[in-house]
Parts: sequence; structure tokens; C-alpha cells
Amino acid sequence: MKASVYTHTTLIGHTDLKPGDVSMGGLYGEFLPNEHYFTKVQPAVWRFWAAGKPDYKEWSELRLNVQLENGCFLFPLGGYTIDDAPEFPDESLRIDAAGVYRFIIEDFFEVEPALPFLQSPWESLTIEQKIAFEDELVRELANNKDHVLAGYTYEAVAKDCRSDDVLFVLWRRGNAENQFARVHLTWRVSGETDPRWPSVRFFEDFEAFKTLQMLPDAADYED
Repeated sequence: MKASVYTHTTLIGHTDLKPGDVSMGGLYGEFLPNEHYFTKVQPAVWRFWAAGKPDYKEWSELRLNVQLENGCFLFPLGGYTIDDAPEFPDESLRIDAAGVYRFIIEDFFEVEPALPFLQSPWESLTIEQKIAFEDELVRELANNKDHVLAGYTYEAVAKDCRSDDVLFVLWRRGNAENQFARVHLTWRVSGETDPRWPSVRFFEDFEAFKTLQMLPDAADYED
């Protein structure tokens, strides 16, 4: 499936992804970079592969994102790598994602035609929205250490067009439960200190979100 690749909100190229080692949640494809890749990302890629001890902090600061043509962003638990070395300037580049959620591979890569990602009123995100929602949740939780989401890592997945409800995928070390959460962002200028806000509804997986939230919302939206 065709996909766009970003660093922060800047498009750096495209790829056509295929399943790799499915047991490890692997997707890969030839990476076709644009001019922004060479100026904003390639130097960090070269440093990453050349270092005896890769600088994972610098790598994470690239804030790489890949969005499938159906609007679904990948959120691979194992992250991304880009194969690119100055010693081989004429070889094609490759991007890999590891630890991709099973529903993405099953619904979008293993069936023809691919299953739909979302139903209205839930909508896919632009890269600008994804980054903004993630940054806003970080801000709202900055002084809210007793909040149920404290300690999680999270990425924005989709939004309800009727409200400030955003679906996040989340994880933390040693806890495989509550992998998705609908969060009602408050956009309060001073952030939040009351652990009741932002409000949260957990779902054990994406299928539970579809069954318990998205499909009932779709039925109400059509009435």
C-alpha cells in the first residue's frame, strides 16, 4: 500500500509498503525521497548507521511518521529504519517498520480489497493534526502526575469530527492492556491538574474501539 513519510510535519518522500516478517509486525518498501529528506534527515541517517553506538535520542527527535493512503498512520512499537549509506550512492533506499499492530496488517495488507479504516464521524488525521494532538496531550498532562495516562507513550490515531475527542494508541513498559483510548482534550491554556481531565475511555484493542465506540457513533451520525 502506498504511503507518505514525514519528519515532524515535513513530507520527506513516499513508499509502497509490503508485509515482511509478519510475526514481528514487519512492513517494508522502497523509499523514494524528496529534497527535504536530503537536507533534514539524511545526515542523521548516515550518523545513525556509522556510529558504533547509535544515538537513539537523535533518531527519535526526527519524529518520523508514515501514513498509509487510507489515512491510517503506522505506530510501530519497534520504530522505523531507513537503509541509506554514503558508500552506496546509487542503490535504492529502503524503509522498514517493526512491531506494526496486527490489525493494520490483517485489515489493509492481507485482504483484497482492504477493509475501511474508519467510519464517520471518526476521521483520519493530517500530519499537522496528529502532531498537534500529541503535543496538546503532553501539555495537558505535564502537571497532572496522578492522571490515568501518566507514564504512557501515545500517538494520535483519529478524531471525532463532532467534538474534541481523539483516539490515541498508547503503551508503557510491562503493560499490554488498555492499548487504545478515546481522550477528550480540553485545550485549557494552563493545562490540567485535576486527574479527572482530560477524560478517558479505554479500549483493549482497535477492534474493541470499533465495536464499542465507532460503530455506535456511526449509527447515531446517520440518523
